[in-house]
Amino acid sequence: MSVIPLRPRARRASISLVLAALVLVPCVAGLAGCAGVDRPIAAASPADQLRIARMRYDRGDYTEAIEMLGGYIQFRADAPDLDEAHFLLGMCHVQQKAWPLAAGEFVVVTSDHPDSPRLADAHYWLGVSYWRQSRPALYDQDPTRRALAQWNRFLQLYPDHPRADEARAMQQEGRDRLAEKAIKNGRLYLTLKQWSPALYYFDDVIREYPESKWIDWARVGRGEALGGQRRRDEAVAELEAVRDGTRDPEVRRRAEEKLKKLPPAVEKPHPEPMPEPKPATADSDSGTAG
Repeated sequence: MSVIPLRPRARRASISLVLAALVLVPCVAGLAGCAGVDRPIAAASPADQLRIARMRYDRGDYTEAIEMLGGYIQFRADAPDLDEAHFLLGMCHVQQKAWPLAAGEFVVVTSDHPDSPRLADAHYWLGVSYWRQSRPALYDQDPTRRALAQWNRFLQLYPDHPRADEARAMQQEGRDRLAEKAIKNGRLYLTLKQWSPALYYFDDVIREYPESKWIDWARVGRGEALGGQRRRDEAVAELEAVRDGTRDPEVRRRAEEKLKKLPPAVEKPHPEPMPEPKPATADSDSGTAG
């Protein structure tokens, strides 16, 4: 049987069909693969959108969860679970250590959603977000004060919260930091021999932070400032008390050193005795009479 040869035009059409098939097969396979990924093209309902955002969060896809939650909050402003969206968005920022952004979301929950089941946790994480923005005692302490105000609020509202002990630990660390800042300020004024401002800062630590680990150092500084004001008796009493009462050997050594270096007390000049009046004599009486 003989094979009938294809005409040139038919041969070109056949080749074109084969090439088209080779191009379409990978595209179809790719589309099938994309459809198999756990990535919905569009959520069926607001609840589904929030559920999928939480799935992304649980899986560690924080950037994608942030994008989904941002769109949800923007276009579903009347959603009944908006507090959950803000809280989850705040937690995404916590995971990325974007503390100012996290604080902004938790403020929304605590301010605009007082009935939210996430309210207690939002108060806690708001304190954490403020605390993570604070800096050591050498720097400005306004962020520390803001964190402490939030910790006080949280512990007053939820003293039995599962994370209350963590909050108390950070609260005490913040108080210690403020006490340390005051100690540094007091020591600076001691160096400048400005005794009254130095005494102010040391007294502030003793009055406001009596439980702080810096309390003994404040008393040593107070004794030194009193000595600078030539109030020797008060300085000796303060330094001896802290020397005998402290458990810190470095504080004890410093107190003893300052006791030895106290300036002498200023002695008040004794008034000269008044001269006794001379007794009157007979001659003076007769002269007066004449």
